[in-house]
Amino acid sequence: MRQTKYLVTVILLLIGIFLLVSDINYLDSCCPRGMPAPRPSTPSPSSPPSPETPPDPSQPGTPAPQSPPTPAPQPETPPPPAQPTIPGAPSPNSPGGTSRGGTSFAPPSVSRPAPGIGLQPLFQSMPFKSTSFVGVVEPWEVWWSNNRDKYLSFREPVEWMNTVDDGQGSKSVTIYPLYDELINILIDGMANQNNYVAFRAAISLGKVPDAMSPSDFSPKAAEQLKNSEAAETRFFVRNNMLLALGFTGDASAGEIAKKVLLDKKNEVSLRRCYAALAIGCLPTVSAGQAGLTSNNSELSKILRDVLADRSDDHEVRCCAALALGNLKDASAVALLGKMLNRSEGGKKEHPAVRAYAALGLGRIGTKESFEELKKSTPTSEKEPDVRTAVIMALGMTGLPEAGDFVTPFLRDKYPSVRGYAALALAQTKNAKSYEIISEVFRKEKLVDADGLMALALGLTGDEKAKADLRKILENKKTRPLFKASAAIGLGLLKDTEAVPIIINILSDKKQQSDMLLTPYLILSLGMIKDPKGIEPLQKLWEKLPGNSYAYPHHSNLVIALTMLGKKSDIVMPALIKQAGQTNDQFLRSYALHSLGLVGDRESAKVFLDSAADKNDTFIMYATMSAIGFLMDKNQLNPLNKITGNLVDVSSQIMDHIAGIPVW
Repeated sequence: MRQTKYLVTVILLLIGIFLLVSDINYLDSCCPRGMPAPRPSTPSPSSPPSPETPPDPSQPGTPAPQSPPTPAPQPETPPPPAQPTIPGAPSPNSPGGTSRGGTSFAPPSVSRPAPGIGLQPLFQSMPFKSTSFVGVVEPWEVWWSNNRDKYLSFREPVEWMNTVDDGQGSKSVTIYPLYDELINILIDGMANQNNYVAFRAAISLGKVPDAMSPSDFSPKAAEQLKNSEAAETRFFVRNNMLLALGFTGDASAGEIAKKVLLDKKNEVSLRRCYAALAIGCLPTVSAGQAGLTSNNSELSKILRDVLADRSDDHEVRCCAALALGNLKDASAVALLGKMLNRSEGGKKEHPAVRAYAALGLGRIGTKESFEELKKSTPTSEKEPDVRTAVIMALGMTGLPEAGDFVTPFLRDKYPSVRGYAALALAQTKNAKSYEIISEVFRKEKLVDADGLMALALGLTGDEKAKADLRKILENKKTRPLFKASAAIGLGLLKDTEAVPIIINILSDKKQQSDMLLTPYLILSLGMIKDPKGIEPLQKLWEKLPGNSYAYPHHSNLVIALTMLGKKSDIVMPALIKQAGQTNDQFLRSYALHSLGLVGDRESAKVFLDSAADKNDTFIMYATMSAIGFLMDKNQLNPLNKITGNLVDVSSQIMDHIAGIPVW
């Protein structure tokens, strides 16, 4: 008995030491020495998380405040700051990976974060500098979250201009008052003392269109962002204002970003990263012309100079490479190719710079950039991160011939590299994509690859892939997230034969409260667009009030039912009612968020009421982000330019970008 007590004491002591070391490593990884750092906080499981006090963003080295805990209907245990290695198990970077049966090398204490408001889990709940998604989220989920806008259609642009024909050949044009009222809410939000409210308002303001010309930016929004950015003293908020200026596309944003990027003495590297990314978001062509604008030509040269300077901060150079790709600057191909493939004095570039150079080439997507990319082969390239970036870049070119150079990577020793190779091959639309991927997929047994490959089968568009994915969905022994990847693949293929299978799974009451598979099954039914999917989704939708376990499915249900043509008669009446549920903070937050995604001008009036509720912090968070979703002038989320097809290359700037709300 005494020995047992002694053993328990020793174990508890060792656990305490481990957690302390992990916490120190966490703080070390995200904060420079000497800078204050936030302590990871755990919300009380018995009550909604209270608004947290963010670190002082006036300190340049302080990491971005993570997106505050979404109101979660069920208590969750956040993952620890670092994932320990289990003795005898392969490390996260080893070729081993995890098994298809669902065995994880992460310890039991690492738990899946509950899905947040929107479709994706809280990826930003992962530890900084994490090298593996095992036990938290799977690689295919991250890729899908960053790229799904291209494959879903549920948004309808809102018109803010009212045109009246007087019947005598002339028209009068006025702007709906609500347009300016919503902009003013965002302007007020930027001045809010809560950093989370302020930066959400700034990002949303950057997406606001000109009421008279919806494809252009709002001059009022751009001017306000410019003035606020100059006066703002909170480091994190100011950085996001700079990025939001880039989202507007205003030429003055380029001038501001240029000054920041060139000022190496007074500006910290993180802020210069934001400046480079902001430049990459600017428009690339003049009206009716091809190529860079004269303004962007100058900015592109500055980016090239930053990238070529080996003495500069490597993360700033990474962002410069990404920005050059987003500007589609063909004149940068030779430099990007040099960064990727050639050494200087026998020493190659920093691996992260090489990876981002590859992603820049993929974004440019010309024959010349393809020639540079294909110089990297599985045998010549030793860095797995660089191999993955090259693979994804080859897929981004969309060139069928790129498939021949992706195929050898399907035999890579790293499972995640094999999985990304399958995704890239599917994107090239090579005629042999399905046959090649399916052959490799049948042999794949590891978690880091199989979900990516299942998604890739859906992306091939090949009818034969439907049967393969249905088998995964029907197998009761298959782990939930593997089934989820198959469900999304079937959604991409619009497989009506999968609908009865999905409905049967959802008919299980226990399944309806599931946080892993169910959100993706719901979305899959919406993507397939078979009317048979309406009834089961409607039943789930009607269970929402009073059934908090279903709240994380809220936006999924809204989007799926909208894609099935039930927005006006099922979705909107309930959303308007839910948005007024002041006695249910959770439901109201989700309703406001969803109204930003599928709402219209009439429903947008609810934001006037929610914005006035300044004492409810989470309602303020939801309101600021939702207005940005509703008013977004972009066909695709502008963050896609930064995060789309991005691989898991550890970087401080991407840890910050991860905090920007996405739907």
